[in-house]
Amino acid sequence: MTANIYDQHAAAFARVSAFVVLDKGERVATVALKFPADGAGRLFAYVHWLGAPMVRAFAGGGGYDKRSAAVSAAACKIDMSDREDLHRDDEGAPVTPRATFIQALTGRDGQDWTRKLEDAGFVVIQAV
Repeated sequence: MTANIYDQHAAAFARVSAFVVLDKGERVATVALKFPADGAGRLFAYVHWLGAPMVRAFAGGGGYDKRSAAVSAAACKIDMSDREDLHRDDEGAPVTPRATFIQALTGRDGQDWTRKLEDAGFVVIQAV
């Protein structure tokens, strides 16, 4: 008996969430989360700012927001070697979308990563 396509999809993506990040209506980044089989294992975050290499980080253990911790750790690894994002305004705030993205995600305020991006002016859409 052939498996139902919806059952196949559910099995393939049972422990995965994927998000698209928009800035002014344009896709600028994607975030994929791979959840552990058990709650205490490593949760991996794959963060891709378009135009820079994709980065990956993880968070393990329990008792905290592993999703935001893993996304934050990955955002710290985003390549800024082109120095584009080192430009700041007179108050020291980043002036490029990538710098704003990284700064929003790497703040240590305990807020959910999607909320941080939304507060910074991005739109976060869950795709899977």
